[in-house]
Amino acid sequence: MSRGNPELLAQAASRKRQAARDRADAGIRALLKAGTPITFEAVATAGHVSKDFLYRTTDLRNRIQDLRSRTAGMRAAGPPSEPAAATSTSNIVRTLTIALRDERARHRAEISELKAALEAAHGELLRLRRHPGLHDAD
Repeated sequence: MSRGNPELLAQAASRKRQAARDRADAGIRALLKAGTPITFEAVATAGHVSKDFLYRTTDLRNRIQDLRSRTAGMRAAGPPSEPAAATSTSNIVRTLTIALRDERARHRAEISELKAALEAAHGELLRLRRHPGLHDAD
């Protein structure tokens, strides 16, 4: 069975990466134009890319860090807020906690289904052992 054309897959991945880079650049430009502070979260939201992508792409990460330090004075007027690192950390913890809870619930449901299937298989084995000639009639 053919697994596809690796060259075409590599080209598609390259186009996808470039499209994400273009969206991130557009997000940065939009934030700068609006006078909004440059942060990884703001760029990810404005550019419709993941923060992980921004952190993994070295030149984008460096650019955002540089712009973040330059635009630090653009903070919106109002009451002082939590430090960005604390807010970001608490958001990450909250997100991961929710994901973990959902994953645990999914695993519990899967375990219940597997236990029920195992019980049914054990019952069938017991039935076949007690009545060995019955399986031929099925």
